[in-house]
Amino acid sequence: MGEINFLAMKKPRRNSLFAIIFLLLLLFPFLILFKDFFHPKDLINIMNPQTLRILGFTFYQSLLSTAISFLITLLPSYFAAQNKGITAKFLENSIFIPFFFPPVSAVIAFSLLYSQIGLLAKIGININIMFTFTAIIVAHVFYNSPIFIKYISEGLRRIPESLKESAYVEGAGKVKTFFYIELPLILPSISRAFFLVFAYNFTSFAIVLNLGGIKYSTLEVAIATTLRGTLDFSKALSYALIQFVILTLINIFMSKFEPHIFEYYESEYSIHKKTGKISFIFSIIYLIFEYSLVLIGIASSFFNFITMKFDLKGFINLFSKDLNIRFPVIQSIFNSFLVSAITGMLAIIAAYLLLKKCNKIVNIVIMSTFGISSAFLGMALLYLNILYNIPFFILIIFGYFLISVPLAYSFLFQPILSFDEKIIEAAKVDGANKLKIFTKIELPLLFSAFLSSFLQIFAIIYGEFTISYTMQIRDYFPLASIVNYSLSSSRFYQEATAFSGLNVIIIFITFYLSTLLSNKNIYD
Repeated sequence: MGEINFLAMKKPRRNSLFAIIFLLLLLFPFLILFKDFFHPKDLINIMNPQTLRILGFTFYQSLLSTAISFLITLLPSYFAAQNKGITAKFLENSIFIPFFFPPVSAVIAFSLLYSQIGLLAKIGININIMFTFTAIIVAHVFYNSPIFIKYISEGLRRIPESLKESAYVEGAGKVKTFFYIELPLILPSISRAFFLVFAYNFTSFAIVLNLGGIKYSTLEVAIATTLRGTLDFSKALSYALIQFVILTLINIFMSKFEPHIFEYYESEYSIHKKTGKISFIFSIIYLIFEYSLVLIGIASSFFNFITMKFDLKGFINLFSKDLNIRFPVIQSIFNSFLVSAITGMLAIIAAYLLLKKCNKIVNIVIMSTFGISSAFLGMALLYLNILYNIPFFILIIFGYFLISVPLAYSFLFQPILSFDEKIIEAAKVDGANKLKIFTKIELPLLFSAFLSSFLQIFAIIYGEFTISYTMQIRDYFPLASIVNYSLSSSRFYQEATAFSGLNVIIIFITFYLSTLLSNKNIYD
């Protein structure tokens, strides 16, 4: 049986300076807009029937999508926690989808499968759910449910067998053991996953806009359409404020479930109990649902799903001189690599500093940033460009930095807070300063965790769409996601699907490398 060691929760550090600085950086672009455009009387918009309808729909679809995601992932999560085979690995690696699968690629793959002329229709299964409420729910479940599998399976796997065995000795069955032993220990994992999934559903933009349409507007879509349509900054600010307050309140409530910080080691001889056939079958069905869209997204780069023939024409055209004059594909790939790399490094540094000063206030501040509207952040950055002529290159890195720090913070949460403080204390006794402790002790031991998190941030930023779309920077500083969208909206469908597949391949390779490094960090 694998050896599992637990560490008590570290005492919270009092210094929250880095969290406050980060929050001020995040709020700065919005404060400029508030100062110049916001009218307090527009808060009355909250009681406007249209605003109440949008708010009600946003909350309803987010809660429904999150609840369905939680329910359908219970059995797959249990299966992934109890097994080490290929099925369990695919389940765990599905976390690639919500964080790294580009939303534009998801929309294209979804259209190829579930539209009136999609693959299912070709084989006689007429499931045309495009531009319906069902499409939004199904797409959100596809996109965000893997977060539950990742968090719940890791929480279950880290429960020491000795606790469950003691319960069995006392006469408790599996059901009683789950409710009295396992469930209380994984509640923090469930709460963190619930907030992330709910927040992503609540702030969803590309999926709602492309699969549902304007008639199914959420607050995020309303913010973007208001800014790009009527240019009513004050009204958009009221939408953004409502969104931020709601998600902040939910985050504060979820933070009541204190995370369990512990050190975990599992040897290669660990015993994993086999699960029943029902959980296995349900896990297979879930994997088919998730990976069918991923595979279609990848295959679309070299296979035409309309004619059902292999076709490299779209892929070849991507790199043609004529196409790149109108759609700067090559330049966008280079720009996305550069921006993603710089943002990743800055986010890792910031997350490390924040975690070194981690306490409950820092947790609430960092997680509350998920309530910030990416669409409005994009417009705020555009306004900074208009006011101060700040280059788009700097602004886009700044914007991506602000949204990626919370993710880097989440990725590094476990490795940094479970780091053995005794090693650092011993170094301090020997006279080592902070720089020496970091370079000689922390960096070597945490290097794989840092690199893994960097690659994950790189993949996320490479596929990000909302900020660059709102900033309308395609002609000034083109990025891969926005050029991919431009190809699709301009009806260059072959080239759009080919570019989408290429982007998925680039991101998946990056994610795979980060997974290898993450596993190395756990088992070394």
